Amino acid sequence: MKIIRFTQPGPPEVLKYVDAPVPEPQTGEVLVRAHCIGVGIPDVRIRAGIYDWMPPLPATPGTEMSGTVEKVGPGVDSRWPGQHVYVSARERPHRGGCYAEYIATPADGTFVLPDTIDFDAAASLANYQVAYHLLRDGARVQRNQTVLIYGAAGGMGNALIDLAKESGLEVIGVVSDDTRARFARELGADHVVNRRMEKIAERVKAITDGRGVDLIVDPVGGLSVADNLAMLATLGMLVIYGMLGGRPSPDMAAELLKHNAKCPAVRRFSIHHLDRLPNERRSGMQALIDKLAAGVIRPRIGARLKLAEAVEAHRLQEAGQIVGKLLLIP
Repeated sequence: MKIIRFTQPGPPEVLKYVDAPVPEPQTGEVLVRAHCIGVGIPDVRIRAGIYDWMPPLPATPGTEMSGTVEKVGPGVDSRWPGQHVYVSARERPHRGGCYAEYIATPADGTFVLPDTIDFDAAASLANYQVAYHLLRDGARVQRNQTVLIYGAAGGMGNALIDLAKESGLEVIGVVSDDTRARFARELGADHVVNRRMEKIAERVKAITDGRGVDLIVDPVGGLSVADNLAMLATLGMLVIYGMLGGRPSPDMAAELLKHNAKCPAVRRFSIHHLDRLPNERRSGMQALIDKLAAGVIRPRIGARLKLAEAVEAHRLQEAGQIVGKLLLIP
């Protein structure tokens, strides 16, 4: 079989498309043939060697795939060949591993997919898992609240908008150009701000009649924290889930005190808080599969590349050039 592997972290070029034996499922495992493989920021961070949950080297990136059970290992009676399944690296002993034509993985770390679910859509569920727990557990949203979502036209933006609208929220999406603005509106954003053409704070003030937003969902962190705190309504919350811009300024406490009258909250969210709550994590994923089957959530696929093009996929992902979800196809 073909697999993407790297021996030392680095730029996209460290990813190599190589031959490997098809793994044999061990006790409690199933062998899954990949149909679609999702590409996301955790994959990029694994390849770069900056992920806090790095797999051992040599390593294969990949947080998720959708596919078909090819073979079951000893002791497995809950899965059988031919079943459509979703594989999540969050249910595996190590993160990563899904950039491959076949994967042997714990049977109880797979999720059975109804035959009506498209393989492409299923391979987008990792973003929805983060969005689901961020909104439900991290922000504890309530109907009619207003949420500001950065990166509204990406894979995470798609997931956040879908689930925010299902929760009855008014969505303000932040994008970087007119193409992404149109896409965010198609996703259901009530308002869209092009950050290259408009001042976000001014638009938020106008949209909310000066009240501010109840929730800001920010993947950047870093120096953006001060500006975000200023846009919050009374008792508003800023949720930082990516830290792509680095850690917030050490004087964040002073920034909070500037807005003391509004009693703002800041939460650092990570899906890894569910590493100690596997049953809750699995329950959330099953809820998302049910929503996908019912048409409540609708992942949009921005591009499909061949597995052999993983280097280009990582370049595009890092550059933020994909509108929607990026997939690799074996």
